[in-house]
Amino acid sequence: MALINSIVPYEPTKRHLSNYNYLQFLTRSRIAWEYLRRNSDYRIEWCASGASRSKSICLDDGTQLFRIRRRVVHAEAWGLQMFRKS
Repeated sequence: MALINSIVPYEPTKRHLSNYNYLQFLTRSRIAWEYLRRNSDYRIEWCASGASRSKSICLDDGTQLFRIRRRVVHAEAWGLQMFRKS
């Protein structure tokens, strides 16, 4: 019983919380990516996919276009079209 009473619940400090201030400036898609890339199941799937650098065409507005040569079912499970190294 003494062990249970001696455990102090984790309480983040202001300094710790300030590490996440940048999140308020991110778009929804960037926030989604921040959390997806930290998901251990996603990282396992990404590593297993053998993701590589894909060639792309860059448009004048900065949009990148990729030609996907095959369907990537494991990426689709995460709401993505493909896995790619950046």
